[in-house]
Formats: sequence, structure tokens, C-alpha cells
Amino acid sequence: MTAVAVIGLLLASFSAVATPEEKWVVYFIPHAGPADPFWATQIKMAERIAALLPEIDLKVAAPERYGIKEQIELLEAAVAKKPAAIIVTISDAEAMDPILRKAMKEGIYVIAINIEDYRPEEQRIPYAGYIGMDERVSGAVLAKETIKRFEAITGHKPKRAVVGIHQPGLICLEMRTDGIMKVCKELGIPVERLDITMDPTKAMEILKAYLTKHPDTELIFTLGPCGSHPAIKLIKEEGLVGKVYHGCIDLSPKVLDAIDEGITLVAISQQPAAQAAYSVFSAYLYLKYGIMCPKLIPTGPAVVDKSTLAVIKKQIETTGGA
Repeated sequence: MTAVAVIGLLLASFSAVATPEEKWVVYFIPHAGPADPFWATQIKMAERIAALLPEIDLKVAAPERYGIKEQIELLEAAVAKKPAAIIVTISDAEAMDPILRKAMKEGIYVIAINIEDYRPEEQRIPYAGYIGMDERVSGAVLAKETIKRFEAITGHKPKRAVVGIHQPGLICLEMRTDGIMKVCKELGIPVERLDITMDPTKAMEILKAYLTKHPDTELIFTLGPCGSHPAIKLIKEEGLVGKVYHGCIDLSPKVLDAIDEGITLVAISQQPAAQAAYSVFSAYLYLKYGIMCPKLIPTGPAVVDKSTLAVIKKQIETTGGA
């Protein structure tokens, strides 16, 4: 029997247990909330798994939109309430360091999700484990796989590439950008990073202006749906299908349609629902049985192209994202 099957059986048995009088409070604190489709998926799955575990009282504390300052305020408030566990994205390691060390000293079990502490090992926050993917690796894999498919279609390397970053300063996006740019430079492909903002209209205008200035651009990389949707729309509306191609990280129905249409060559999935599910279940296993979370539970990078559309569509249909 596979590990996934065993977990399924365990969850089925847990769901039949009567609700206990006392519950373990577990906080789920990401750096963005339901306004972001990626985090809407995570929150929904975290709540689904918690509903199967009657001894877990899951409390979601998230900024409505991306906001590290707001996330840190929510984290401080959660620690003050002394919950049993905290699941958190390490969006600002230096700012969160004293808060999380204090929490762990007080016996709060801390699991990092989606963004880890990327500082040198001796400086890192000693949380129990990290559930997600290595962001530099994800950027590098995206660049290699997209360029490989571009060459297969055109017979040459892209003349120029651009990376649209919709949340400059967010460590996971900065690291994705680093991974993409490193591969492009190693292959001799001119590449620039471009702040396209969270606003889809502005993002489209900024990308359009860049292509006008650099008409030799043949490849656009984006780092999430907030950047991918404007890039895909631009390629369609400006008659650039078959001339400019797209590669991205994180999925949405629009990205999947673009893969099917041959606009997006590759998308990288980190499987957000898996991150949420594993984190809540890992907190439960520790609190209930003393089973420690592994130092790393990778959920990606999973390469998505036309050959894997069917299974990814199932994931999106059942969880809201992939």
C-alpha cells in the first residue's frame, strides 16, 4: 500500500472520531489571502483537512492581499495567544526570526510552508520542517524546460527573454527570477527582469512597452497568475502567437488554456493544495503522536505541458489550483 493510500485511510478513520471537548489550536498564516487564487486554494485545502481532524481547531490569519507587514502583525498576534502550532510562510526571515524563536521557546510547533528561510544554515530559524519547493530550482527548471521546447519549435534559442516580477522584494519570486536569469545567461540569452506590478492593466502596459523597445524578445517568463494572465492576454491581443512564447510558475485555468493553445510552453506547479494538506496533517501527527515533520517535504517543481494537462486539470477541478 502506498503512503498516500495509508494517509487516506487514516484520514477516513479520523473523520469518524467524535469531536473532543478540547482542541489543539493551529494557526495558518500565509503572506496573502483569498484574493490571490493561489492562496485561496491553500486556505480551502487547509480547512478541508482540518475538518477531517476533529482535534484540530484551524485558524486562518492572512492579509486579504499580499502584505508582509500585515502578515508579521498577524503572526505576532497569533504567538501571543499561545496556540499548539503555527504554519507560516517565511516571507521575511529577519523580521520573523525573533518572533518565531520566541514561539518555539514557548513550546509552539512551527512549520514553514511555501517560502523557507534561505539564509545560511547557521542563521536559519529552527522550525520543524519546510513544505514546498526550492524556488531557485523551480526558476532554473522553468527556464531549461521552456527554452528546450522553444528550440524544438523554432530551431534556435530565444533572441531575448524577459522576466516579469509582480511582487518585487518577495523572496520566493526573487529567487525564481534568479534561477531563470542564471540559466538564460549561461545559455547566452539576453534577459532582463521587469517590475510589472500586481495590477493586470499596468502589467500589460509595461510588458507591451518592453516589447516595443525590444522587438527581438521571443520569450516572456512570469512568476504567478498575476503576471501570467496579462502576458497571455498581451500575446493574444497583439497578434504575437507563434512569435512570442510564454513560460510561468504556478497555474490557473487561463494558464492551462494557454498551454493547450501553444502560447505557454511550460508551467511549473508547486501543488499548493499539497502544501496545505501536508502541513496541517504534519502538525496533527506531531501533536497527537509525537511524529516529527521531516526537514523537507518537496511538492515541486512539477513540469506541466500538453502531456500532463489531464492530470493537472483534475487537480485544479478538485482543489481550486495546482
